[in-house]
Amino acid sequence: MNLRSCIFWALDRLKGNPLKIALRFTSNILETKDRKWAETENANRLKELLNHASKTTSFYMDKNYAKLEDFPIVNKNMIRDNLENFMSHSFEPKDCLKVSTSGSTGAPFSIYQDRDKVNKSIADNIYFSSKSDFEIGNRLVYIKIWSDKLNYRKRFGFRMKNILPWSVFNLSNTEIDKLLTELNNSRESISFIGYASSFEKICKHLDELNENPIKFKTKSVITISESLNLYTRNAVKQYFGIYPMSRYSNNENGIIAQQNNHENSNFILNSSSYVVEIFDLEADRKLKYGEQGRIVITDLYNKATPIIRYDTGDIGTLEVDSENRPYFSEIYGRKLDLLYDTQGNLVPSHLSAKLCNYGEFKQFQLVQKGQKNYEINLNTTTQVDELNMIKEYKKYFGEDADIKINYVSEIPLLASGKRREVVNEYYV
Repeated sequence: MNLRSCIFWALDRLKGNPLKIALRFTSNILETKDRKWAETENANRLKELLNHASKTTSFYMDKNYAKLEDFPIVNKNMIRDNLENFMSHSFEPKDCLKVSTSGSTGAPFSIYQDRDKVNKSIADNIYFSSKSDFEIGNRLVYIKIWSDKLNYRKRFGFRMKNILPWSVFNLSNTEIDKLLTELNNSRESISFIGYASSFEKICKHLDELNENPIKFKTKSVITISESLNLYTRNAVKQYFGIYPMSRYSNNENGIIAQQNNHENSNFILNSSSYVVEIFDLEADRKLKYGEQGRIVITDLYNKATPIIRYDTGDIGTLEVDSENRPYFSEIYGRKLDLLYDTQGNLVPSHLSAKLCNYGEFKQFQLVQKGQKNYEINLNTTTQVDELNMIKEYKKYFGEDADIKINYVSEIPLLASGKRREVVNEYYV
């Protein structure tokens, strides 16, 4: 245990060990062999949450909802437009933490979290980060979208926590070299967390060099916010020496699931904090295990703004392991990140990866513009075999598909700082 970790837990002890207690509960629920006990604990907490929401929020009050199945599915727009009705009368906003996210389109969205929820989120972060060999106080490079100017308080906080914030907008070849040089001068092992596309961009730059410039030891790599493709997974292993772990989370709730080992791509559910359901893409009909649909979650801890049957906007598939524990076998991203053939059938989620068979690209992107209209954007200086590329993709989209290939100098980032490999501009 390093000095920062010792100080962190000492401060928690002075406050009555709220984080230690929450962390122990998280660990017990997720690791116990007694599944009946875990299910009973979660059922009791769910019942408490539903009763609380029915009694203290205008949106759920006087609806006579008794069990989870009675509650309607809600989404980000509903909560954003009716936030006061979703907030519990038992909490004052000034006593809660306001959590905001821009979303991929830049539309603002905020909710309030009570102290128990905040502590549980911190505990979840500690638990799941430890599964990637990260410990509080380790040197951490955090790659995401940051404010252009961080105030003194934030910069001081990052320094105390041993965190190096790095903007996704500072990933030119020159900036990547600057980052790696700085890390090479560090005596500590380095941990990383950031958008999957950020690591892809770093690795693409390293592909162009004669030798690997990385001299530091990498302790852990966690990717967030975007799907981790096969190229990035293998390239991170090649250059950083370890496989990355993909985390499924959002700002408004926290960590929902995370890959637990390097041998498969399954995501372990954070069942200590959430009830996860899968619903049909078009109708509010709950699906069985093994069927692909909308990811809908219930946050067991946030009583300030009860989040019940919340449509995350993401698509996934739940399966059950030999011990009857549910897990995500696939998380596909948002509906506007999915492509459909000319008949309206969903095509495989990692179809864009097949573009790599036609050359080395700095960036690439598949876009569905209409029911039968598709565009392939390629950032490359070398012309590809367009006839065979179009021929192959017609196998997936349909022989009547109209496929156009564009050569571009850059595929722009979204307002959130992320970059999509797949964009659907038709089925929105």
